[in-house]
Amino acid sequence: MGLQELKERINKNVKETHCDILTNSDIAEVNEWVSSPTYALNRVLSGDLFKGLPEKTLTCLVGEETTFKSSFMTNCMAQAQKNGFTGVYIDTEGAITNEFMNRWGVDTDNVLYVYEPFVDNVMAVLGQLIDSEDDKFFVCLDSIGNLEVGKLSEDAVAGNVKADQGMLQKKIKRMLKLLLALVKKKRSIAVMGAHFYASPGMFQTVDEVGGGKAVRLCPHIILSLRKSQMKDGKTRESKVIGNEIKVTSIKNRFYPAFQKCSVEIDYHNGINKIGDLASLAMEAGLLTKGGAWFTNVVTGEKVQGEAQVHKIIDQYMLDELNKFVLKTGYSKVDTQMKEVMGEIDKVEKEENE
Repeated sequence: MGLQELKERINKNVKETHCDILTNSDIAEVNEWVSSPTYALNRVLSGDLFKGLPEKTLTCLVGEETTFKSSFMTNCMAQAQKNGFTGVYIDTEGAITNEFMNRWGVDTDNVLYVYEPFVDNVMAVLGQLIDSEDDKFFVCLDSIGNLEVGKLSEDAVAGNVKADQGMLQKKIKRMLKLLLALVKKKRSIAVMGAHFYASPGMFQTVDEVGGGKAVRLCPHIILSLRKSQMKDGKTRESKVIGNEIKVTSIKNRFYPAFQKCSVEIDYHNGINKIGDLASLAMEAGLLTKGGAWFTNVVTGEKVQGEAQVHKIIDQYMLDELNKFVLKTGYSKVDTQMKEVMGEIDKVEKEENE
């Protein structure tokens, strides 16, 4: 029996499944990308300065509180709307406001907002999206950490609250499978937030992802986010002018994992979209450094200090930088994170044996 005949037989007898020759499968192909807040972050996600989040994928943002997770989701939703995606924001914490999303450029008149802290009802919402006639959703789930089983409410009313015996993690796993089905069947993109928690006595760093193993297994991409302060100098009197978010991909099915970059968020000027490209531009020979001065090799323009480099990186340099990335597979690898995650995988494997 040939492949074509086998494909037709499966499609005839197995209802509502997707079966096609791999080269013809629209589910196995990525045709559309949604740009992230910065070019460097796009590279970490996709290996291309101008791409970012792939369609038909689930991305998980993992970090402590105030590490840019909600802002990342909202910023990407604004870009996705420009690409024709319909925004769906599932808020488990009740923390998102119309003003917050407007600030990041989201058209809130065209966002479906769902407040729901119970995982059972989130699954029902995802089921309705899967069953709808629409496609191209950009779904934000903010966040996994605040989800709870619906039975908690019933038990609280009855005055009989007990431990869930692992029920929550099992339901989160089922919910994530529905989310994966949604992104694949509806040509959609989903981004969710999760949290790190410490593993006492094992490693020196926060290393575990809350919500159960499915939170690490199901996403196509997982980004670790860690925050530090940005100051206007290096002295004790220097003022804090913003935050720097250190990003490392700890899982990625579209580009080698453990890539790293920084996202600079100035309190007055917002996100520096061109930030963190100085080292890449010098590697590519498009930027030179002499003392504290940086020079654009093509135009001859100069600026003092790395914080000002974005002023001399023009569209031509960005195009040339992207050619360099695509040709060389340029990497900035977080070796420490790679070693830690390797130890975690080893421990989990031993526990399962």
